[in-house]
Amino acid sequence: MKAPAAVLALIAGLTACAAGPSYRTPPPDEPSSFAAATAVKPLEPSMPKAPPVDLATWWRALNDAELDSLVERAVKSNLDLEIALDRLQQARTYEAVVLGHALPDVDASAAAGRGTGSDLTKGRADTGLRSADTGTGLQQINTIAGFDAVWELDIFGKYRREFEAARADTEAARAARYDVLTAVVANVVRAYVDLRGLQVRDGILHKASDVLRESLRIVSIRYERGITNELDVALATRELATLEAQIAPVEAEANAAQYTLAVLVGAYPENMVQELSKPDLIPSMPAPAAPGVPLDLLKRRPDIQQAERELAASTARIGVATANLFPQVALVGSIGSQSQGWGTTPSIGQHIWSFGPGAVWPLLDFGALDAQVDIAHLAARASMVNYRKTILNAVQQVDTSLDGYEAQQVRMEKLSTAMMAGERAVELATQRYNRGLTDFLNVVDAEREFYDLQEQYALAQVAQGEQFVQLYRSLGGGWQNYQAVPAIRRPQPAIIAAFRRALTSSAP
Repeated sequence: MKAPAAVLALIAGLTACAAGPSYRTPPPDEPSSFAAATAVKPLEPSMPKAPPVDLATWWRALNDAELDSLVERAVKSNLDLEIALDRLQQARTYEAVVLGHALPDVDASAAAGRGTGSDLTKGRADTGLRSADTGTGLQQINTIAGFDAVWELDIFGKYRREFEAARADTEAARAARYDVLTAVVANVVRAYVDLRGLQVRDGILHKASDVLRESLRIVSIRYERGITNELDVALATRELATLEAQIAPVEAEANAAQYTLAVLVGAYPENMVQELSKPDLIPSMPAPAAPGVPLDLLKRRPDIQQAERELAASTARIGVATANLFPQVALVGSIGSQSQGWGTTPSIGQHIWSFGPGAVWPLLDFGALDAQVDIAHLAARASMVNYRKTILNAVQQVDTSLDGYEAQQVRMEKLSTAMMAGERAVELATQRYNRGLTDFLNVVDAEREFYDLQEQYALAQVAQGEQFVQLYRSLGGGWQNYQAVPAIRRPQPAIIAAFRRALTSSAP
């Protein structure tokens, strides 16, 4: 009894360790602050302080009910999100596969035959069950049936490392879903801002067209009365036609923005046109939130979380590859019955069983298994580089977005001043023309510049909105309130699952 006890004690000691390196999260090496953080100007003391923007629902700071509704519908129905959820559920379900490999495997086996051999179950029944057969008292073994079980002992931690990798893959898939969430929310907000910007531009063009058409009418009357010359009529006609030529492309772009929004919320464009075609203003952008420090991105950015979990999975797979270099030890048992019959007399049946350990140790493979360990190390190293690259890109994106948002704020302030001056220039030029103090070309130039400034201002509003979207996406906001996912179905033993799937449809 001492020898088996010593073997069991040795196995218990070996199973306390696992091959390969144990994963540790890499220490952070990010800068202490963002380079562009100083670009965010503080509010003037006389200006009212805006409420802080909640990163989890940053789009609500735009105070647009239609936009809020579109975001919620996109979260529920976007097809990219459905794909990401299915991949997450696939990874969660695969954990059950890995766990099942580490537990005992029980099979049923049976065979029967007639012929000239002494054991007609050879090649027909499972090897584990046949290891228990015996020819004692029998002339011929015609039938055999029973159960056999195999339990591979995880002495060197192969299955523990596989489960670690599977769990890390699940967490990476979860982070990937969060990343898709942030992208979908950002794309909806960006498309909405683009749509409103195009609608505003379309309104500017139509309003300018009405004004220029009226100018053409007045100039034509003056020409007919001999007050002015034909050149003024030609200039007015040219300006009107040039401006009207811009209307159709802008309207086509606005329609395209509507179609984009429809697809993002998982609907056909035909079902969304009526809702989105009504023009509205571009949402006002709030002051940017304090970006915090780069270290915060490790907690907020889903792409960083995904890269870190992929690194953890790659590290665990080093252990899986390393464990393959060592012996595989299993406990094998079988129980059943065998009989002599099917024309062989006398008809005799016997109970059979067997139990014991088995081991396989690869000795000569010409370096194939060792190469697999090197491959696993290289894959982990690549994952480490990707993790560092993801953090580096994240910090760069925040810096770029902060600078871009601040630049658009300054641009809009200057354009606002220019628009007021341009409107006054139109008034003065028109008054001087009506009094005969200048020619119509000055009026045309003043009107052209004013409408160009109006369009530039609308474009600046859109650009500021896009920078606002990019800033909060780069900060990792938008997924925090949508973490809940449905539970996965609990896998059933093969015999139960076989009958259940035979009785139900297997379609997705």
